[in-house]
Amino acid sequence: MKANEADLEALAARLRARVGEGRYREAQSALADYCRALRKMVASLPPGDPGLRGLENDWQRLQDETRRRVLVGRAHAAARLARLPKIRLLYREPSLPRHTWECSG
Repeated sequence: MKANEADLEALAARLRARVGEGRYREAQSALADYCRALRKMVASLPPGDPGLRGLENDWQRLQDETRRRVLVGRAHAAARLARLPKIRLLYREPSLPRHTWECSG
């Protein structure tokens, strides 16, 4: 069981690292790997095993931490976007059309 716990912790660390780096596609994959490993571990435990409660608590902490980090990352990105200078219009409204011909006479 210790090996499985070490695998879960390694997968959780991978998820935290990907989220911390802002690599959300890879974090999604890491989350799927973690969930698969967690399901396997839970299925291997007998019903009523005290370890189930610990796994549930670990999962809840990881989920909350990951959610907070994603929200902080999004807020940081929004703040950076808000600080970008406003784009000036390079072209003005078109002026009245000019004639390319003249009548003389």
